[in-house]
Amino acid sequence: MATITQRWMGQGNTVKAGYSISEKLAGWVDITRPILTVMGALGVASAAALANRGFPTWYLALTGFLAALLAFAGIHAFNDYIDTHRDTSCWPGRPIPGHRLAPYHALLLSVVAFIAALAIVWVFFNPLCFAVSAIAVVLGCIYSAYLRDNIGYLVLPPIQSLLWFCGWTAFSPATLFTSWMPWVLYLFSIAWQSGHIMIYSPLHPIRKTKEAKLTQVPVLFAKTSPQKASKLGFIFLWLATGMGVFLGFYTGLGLILIIPVCIMGIIALTTSYQFMINAENFSKGIKSFQAATYFMLVTRVFILLGVFFFS
Repeated sequence: MATITQRWMGQGNTVKAGYSISEKLAGWVDITRPILTVMGALGVASAAALANRGFPTWYLALTGFLAALLAFAGIHAFNDYIDTHRDTSCWPGRPIPGHRLAPYHALLLSVVAFIAALAIVWVFFNPLCFAVSAIAVVLGCIYSAYLRDNIGYLVLPPIQSLLWFCGWTAFSPATLFTSWMPWVLYLFSIAWQSGHIMIYSPLHPIRKTKEAKLTQVPVLFAKTSPQKASKLGFIFLWLATGMGVFLGFYTGLGLILIIPVCIMGIIALTTSYQFMINAENFSKGIKSFQAATYFMLVTRVFILLGVFFFS
């Protein structure tokens, strides 16, 4: 059995000739990439708490968090449905290529999750929040189905970063275009997601074209070498770390955010540098990808803690 971290970040399970019922049932959880799904929902919650200038009622907080979990679970399941054939070589241990789930299971899960998430937002929040959430879901699906392979990975950051607007508009829709705060959060997320996805890029099979080694997916319209992709990841993570520190000052959360951002930034930059100098080392790439993931996860947790203790 693969580690929980490996499975829940979408890297797949150990491929076997047959699976027990519990292993097949676990495929329904694994395909949602729980670590990344929870991290995404925490981003929505962080923006909501900052917009509300404190925690909303626990009822609304839990309702909104559930909607975010469902939306992200749906996006990840839909991504695996689209990648049914590609994952046989990229990530053979994922639930579909590993034959723990059928492709239609992933599609069914994503459709049900999207409907439930948007229904919750429609009933409990406001029209602008619903509109932003619906746009984020639709663009996320278009990204997986078309934009990623035809334009490139760097289309993802501005789409994924809409999650901050979803959280912000849930409690302060009138200030989306009158406050700088949601846009600072949006730009911070773009910087981080750009680094995160560029580190992820060389983890796919590398293609040889006229003796040049190129990543499977373009950056923006053009494919690059693993070395250039990992270098871009390192540069964007530097930018994300600096913006995370700025966020500590800008939000007024101070050291409760700045200290963990600096610690996790150093860890993420160290591992991404090690990967950059050996960009075809899969093990170092996985460590760098995980460190970049935990950088944002910790940042979002400490935003919530800061709002909870200082609001």
